Amino acid sequence: MSYYNENDPKIGQMNRLTIIQKTKMGLILEGDVLLPHREIPKDQPTAVGKWLDVFVYLDNHNHLIASPKKPYTEVGKFADLQVVEINDIGIFFDWGLSKDLLLPFSEEVGSVNAGDFAIVYTYIDEVSERITASMKLEKFLDQAPHHYTEGDPVQLIVESKTDLGVKVIVDHQFWGLMYHSDVISELEVGDEILGYVKHVREDGKIDIAEQPIINTPEARETLEDAIMRKISEYGGSMPISDKSSPDLIHKHFGVSKAAFKRALGNLYKDRKVIIKPDQVIKNL
Repeated sequence: MSYYNENDPKIGQMNRLTIIQKTKMGLILEGDVLLPHREIPKDQPTAVGKWLDVFVYLDNHNHLIASPKKPYTEVGKFADLQVVEINDIGIFFDWGLSKDLLLPFSEEVGSVNAGDFAIVYTYIDEVSERITASMKLEKFLDQAPHHYTEGDPVQLIVESKTDLGVKVIVDHQFWGLMYHSDVISELEVGDEILGYVKHVREDGKIDIAEQPIINTPEARETLEDAIMRKISEYGGSMPISDKSSPDLIHKHFGVSKAAFKRALGNLYKDRKVIIKPDQVIKNL
């Protein structure tokens, strides 16, 4: 039996479904989805004709089951999940539902133990039609062209740390790289943050920054004005320069070190400031 018709409930995702019938087993939702009695929310209307936001999955008998609980991940997405059990069947991850998420041994990369965290991709196995996890991330990333331009906001998952910076998953679809100079906070593997496209290379690879890219004259002028105001507040000599830490710059100006240096460079070219290693002085 296939569940892939356009109007059918989407397995492994949140669905907004209308209540069709009340039975001894629970509520029957559109698409012949059962919401068991134990899962019926007590703080929402559950009369026939009302709708509920539910997560749809298959039980052990391939019946469509619903839960009002939103899991930590969905089909088509990546997430950092914890291993709760390993047995002869495979590796099981906690994803926020009573039924754990299975990762077959064939989809394991390296070796994980109970209690470990790993970034996995959730998909529907074509043979069993079961919701399944994989640690083989490469199979599911950069599978189609993207259309990003500089400055676009993107959702990120920190996948690993490298000598160059932080390797990230962009919008659950593409690889991206955030160089050390564009990282402004203490990031850990598995963190989910908002970022911005800094540069799209000729080969389509994406460079990411943690702060918005300032690339218009109006935006640069705003930051330059802020720097001049800060210098005046310090009496003409500001103890923040292009050698200061990214955290210090972000604390005072709310931008990345790269953006700060660009604005400071413009002020220097206009002969408005004198830049020293530990301070910036107003040029009188």
